[in-house]
Amino acid sequence: MSSPFATSSQVFLERLGWSAADIAILVDEYKEIQERLTRQYKSTTLALPLRFGVERETGFFLYAATRLTKPQKVVETGVADGRSSFIFLAALERNGGGLLHSFDINSKAGGLVRAHDQWHLKISDPTAPELSFIQSLLKLGKVDFFFHDSDHRYLGQLLEYDFVWPRMRAGGLFASDDVDVSKAFLDFCRRHAQRPEFLFDSRKITGALRI
Repeated sequence: MSSPFATSSQVFLERLGWSAADIAILVDEYKEIQERLTRQYKSTTLALPLRFGVERETGFFLYAATRLTKPQKVVETGVADGRSSFIFLAALERNGGGLLHSFDINSKAGGLVRAHDQWHLKISDPTAPELSFIQSLLKLGKVDFFFHDSDHRYLGQLLEYDFVWPRMRAGGLFASDDVDVSKAFLDFCRRHAQRPEFLFDSRKITGALRI
């Protein structure tokens, strides 16, 4: 019997429906992105601990999924120093279009990215981040790729999932990091009769489903 968790991003992507051949083409591309990211880390003073960034396999998943889906609107909640933002934007650059809308409550978030034409960073009021997120999302219209990586408490996760879900475009990708921290993602998927796939990275678990 196969494990319910993929331990490599390539297997994870295959379980989400992409072919091994299409995924393999992106491996060398991502090596170049990793080299760029390493250089960026060396020239950036980090505002947060390194462990706050997405892990290695999750990083490739974000890059490859963005290249394969070619989204026009990507929404991520939780930026930290911008590791995932950097990866998303590198994929959007290769795609030749698309925008990344990122949300955080820390004014120092996103240092690895700095300015970028395809990036909109919203720093929300830390006393009411949910309201700020909802108001901003209402203006965006349909979302092609959603990635949660912010407040991992049950209610915080569930609020984001519930609000974003009806705004997802058909064929889009709905994903969440740290689904092992609470039962919110599992409960959400059960309620909507969805069967997600899971990636067990070195420390954390990412869940995702294609719509």
